Amino acid sequence: MKRNFLITTGIKDTWEFYENNFLLGKWCEFDIFGKEKLNGKVPQETSTIKNAYHCRNGEKRIKDYEYIKNKIEYLLELISEKLSIIHKVDENKEYWRVIIFSWLSDYTTTIFYRWESIRMFFKKNNKENFYSNFIPLNDSDYIQENHTNYIRVTQRDEWNHLVFLRLFRFLNISNLSLIEKKITRNNLKRESSLDTIKPHKHPLIIKLIDNIISKFAFRFNKVIFESFYFPKKEYIKICLRCKLIPSKYLSIFDFQIKKNSLSKDNNSKRIKLKNLLANIENQDKFIQFLLLNIYKDMPKSYLENFSEIKKKILPIAKDKKIIFSMYSLERNDNFKIYIAETKKVDSKYIHVDHGAGLSGGFTNIIRPFFDFYEKVSDKVIIGNTKQKQDIYVNLSPIFPTIKSKYLKTGNNCSIIFVERVKYETKFHAGPTLNQTISMFNELTQFVNKLNPEIKSKVKFRAKENIGLNSENLFLEMFGKNSIDKASLKNTYDKTMLNSKLLIITYPETAFSQAMYSNVPTILIVKKNHYLFSKTALNTFDELKKSKIAFDDFDEARIHINRHWEEIDLWWKQKNVQSAKEMFLTNFCNVKSDWFKEWSDYIYFTSSNFIKEINRTEKEN
Repeated sequence: MKRNFLITTGIKDTWEFYENNFLLGKWCEFDIFGKEKLNGKVPQETSTIKNAYHCRNGEKRIKDYEYIKNKIEYLLELISEKLSIIHKVDENKEYWRVIIFSWLSDYTTTIFYRWESIRMFFKKNNKENFYSNFIPLNDSDYIQENHTNYIRVTQRDEWNHLVFLRLFRFLNISNLSLIEKKITRNNLKRESSLDTIKPHKHPLIIKLIDNIISKFAFRFNKVIFESFYFPKKEYIKICLRCKLIPSKYLSIFDFQIKKNSLSKDNNSKRIKLKNLLANIENQDKFIQFLLLNIYKDMPKSYLENFSEIKKKILPIAKDKKIIFSMYSLERNDNFKIYIAETKKVDSKYIHVDHGAGLSGGFTNIIRPFFDFYEKVSDKVIIGNTKQKQDIYVNLSPIFPTIKSKYLKTGNNCSIIFVERVKYETKFHAGPTLNQTISMFNELTQFVNKLNPEIKSKVKFRAKENIGLNSENLFLEMFGKNSIDKASLKNTYDKTMLNSKLLIITYPETAFSQAMYSNVPTILIVKKNHYLFSKTALNTFDELKKSKIAFDDFDEARIHINRHWEEIDLWWKQKNVQSAKEMFLTNFCNVKSDWFKEWSDYIYFTSSNFIKEINRTEKEN
């Protein structure tokens, strides 16, 4: 009789191919089935039982979101106090919020997803006995330097295997037996497609030039635009108006701490955190688990490396400035420490929202970082006019294609696709991994059924490979000429201008940019995959009436086949343009004088700030 084995990751060494393999989630089969089975490495008769993923239910997602939102505040209070003790500093919770909240929200959410997967599985399978193979891995091998590296490790099978093993041991599940596999870390069979991911990098010559300019510019400028993506000519105009030296500051916050610069005392900080958290009582078992394990996963930038990072940051944090930024406060720990320190001298941080669409942004029901940006920013610039609180400033949304208007030059039928991560790390209002894979499968069937002329002009563009490797899968099915590879040179702007029609499969920034640029565009999404706001739902329904939006691939295919030859005639119809304008008004409201709007805001904000600095200096 076959035994039941619970599979928690895609590590082949933990599978039992001639037993019953219960897959905890879609991520387990990701790297195994497909090529591996075709190559004969996995027996054809392997018995697998798939588990329904717990966060598919919308009501549960919202309930879980509220639960974690409350718990993170508790954890922040607790860990802030302990970090101040460890680093021998007198800093309050708000100081540490700037530095650790985004990581803490990622970490708590990540562990919660694993916790719930196990809890729900054994709630449903509480009568049968299960086994699970484990590989003895060392926690210390997976401690990361910073938040960015931590995000990468959460997508590795090994780290997730280690987390699931910790959970099994903590929960002590009565109908689960653990079996140790005598395999060392070096002998593990690694096949994660994520190893090949190469982030877009700026050319070396640009980095060298910016490095020279930025050091001087950072000292001279009272206003800093950091990770701030604005059209180049307009950015230079703003800098000239505000008497600023234009700079991207690419290298100011991009540095690593060398091991030989650390004192021996730093090595004991992780153990101190463990000891300080070990005896805290809490009735919530999930929080108990976190308090016992968080020291194993906290990046070095908050423990061992914190003092050295702070030491490098302090000289530039003493000057009072206004900082405009879009991305860095999310994951750049050096930048976070800078903001926390420079706030002490009354510097102002203005966060600029960088997304627009039916899903995502500051109006969404579920937000990955909860209310982090509102609590740490002096102002938050958004492109949605519905938000009226004082913290928000409503300006036109800014994106790279803001100056692009559709010219009749393209012939392609471009398909824009976005992947979900293999292992969940955030709360989001969009589809699960299972749903994304299902969407991709439907998409490929849809392409096969398009008229031959249209099919020959299909170009598939994936935002990036973060687990599914959809670009390679599409290439294998439809050939090399079907791929439009995203890169710094091959921008989305170029894709739009080369397109006769854009087919977009997620209702976020790419869709908004296409609608604003007035490229004939079709949105295909499953409405039940998203937690849309009421306004978003109403807008989607209007887009659907005008055949801009579809939640059925067959209906979209029939429409495209019918109108392909004269797609512009359909796009320019009064009801279609009216629906497009309704969407833009509600979700991507770029004003005709967007540049003046931004230029005036930055100029007057910086002028008043500089006057305040000068007045303070005279008084002192």
